[in-house]
Amino acid sequence: RVRRVEAREYIETFERADRRSQVLHEFARLDFNMVQTIHQRELRELS
Repeated sequence: RVRRVEAREYIETFERADRRSQVLHEFARLDFNMVQTIHQRELRELS
């Protein structure tokens, strides 16, 4: 999980970086958003 938190910090850096990594950035953003949605759903179910 720590790696995902670290990944979130680098998403903005990738956004400003070389546009050749645009696809990688998009995958990282989508992955982060999907995992975040899963965690939010799990928290709602537990509360």
